[in-house]
Amino acid sequence: MKIFNTRTGSKEDFIPQDPFEVKAYVCGPTVYDLCHVGHARTYINFDVLKRYLISLGYRVTHVQNFTDIDEKIDQRAKKEGLSPHEVAERFIREYFFDMDSLNVMRATKYTRASEYVPKIIKITERLLELGYAYRSGNTIYFDVEAAGGFGELVKDLKETIVGEIRVQGKRGPFDFVLWRVTGEGFDSPFGRGVPGWHTECVAMSMDTLGETLDIHWGGKDLIYPHHECESLIAKALTGKRFVRYWVHNDFVLIEGEKMSKSSGGKAYIRDILKKYPAEVLRTWILRSNYRTKIEYSEESLEGARVLYEKMRKAAAKSRGKEEVGQCAKDFAATFMSALDDDLETGEALSAVEELSDLILEREVEGARRIFSLVETILGIKLHAPP
Repeated sequence: MKIFNTRTGSKEDFIPQDPFEVKAYVCGPTVYDLCHVGHARTYINFDVLKRYLISLGYRVTHVQNFTDIDEKIDQRAKKEGLSPHEVAERFIREYFFDMDSLNVMRATKYTRASEYVPKIIKITERLLELGYAYRSGNTIYFDVEAAGGFGELVKDLKETIVGEIRVQGKRGPFDFVLWRVTGEGFDSPFGRGVPGWHTECVAMSMDTLGETLDIHWGGKDLIYPHHECESLIAKALTGKRFVRYWVHNDFVLIEGEKMSKSSGGKAYIRDILKKYPAEVLRTWILRSNYRTKIEYSEESLEGARVLYEKMRKAAAKSRGKEEVGQCAKDFAATFMSALDDDLETGEALSAVEELSDLILEREVEGARRIFSLVETILGIKLHAPP
């Protein structure tokens, strides 16, 4: 199969380090609020990639983190009279409720940033020893210029990055925090404080998957600074390529603006599921390639409902017809070919829709096969009630 690699800006043949195993890390949510449809897109799209790789015979070792150290968690905890840990654990439970509802396969392992503080401290100490970090006042910074500068994912800083300014005490405008002494948080040799965001994912991914990952998945908004900084930290530590295939899904828009928990515009997953079956939301997300922007609206969800109902009725009509005819074989080949081409789920669903129309008009031998692929690879349950 081919997959678009953000690092090279092109589709590449997917060849993992191990011919039998794929090591994948997915950036998880910061757990201070419920998940919205933007999260649904990220985790459903990766879920399809994971399911497809499994169907090809790979063993997928999938690690996903929870960012449970964050100012927003602290703010919510103070507002609700709870501890940050209580807030984080509550929204981790809510995350699993939402993802289970959407038929997202669980990761091989889930990690919490708070559990990795000792390893984060060791990484920070090592970067100081190597000369890739420095202390200024109450903060340990990563020295971007000393490590060779950005460029793994962001090719043109002038066009891509805006708003970076020289903060007093920083050697360079792009230097970022590894540890900040605050007097609260976690004990460390640098003083009691909290780690920087970027170091957390390096510690968690390298500990669970090794020094080089096959796939690192996340939303497009994580390319800079998060993933660019992760890559620089890891390379400074090991001298090796950190990630072979960087894969990013694009945004969900609401009234033309990117959906996020920190913005005013967002649609929570569970609110959508009060109106639509989970299969409809999943169908809506997969009607577009993961690298295109999609606009959230009731109209687009209604369109997905119509498609889902059509597939469900055609699947029901095809049950019990085991003999595979040439027509069904051709549609199944088109379906798999679309997924081979950078997970073109929209094209795959178009093939299913066309076959469904044929089935509802007349008999098509052996069409059950393609509906099995819809369920096992796209994760859309066609036996579910309307």
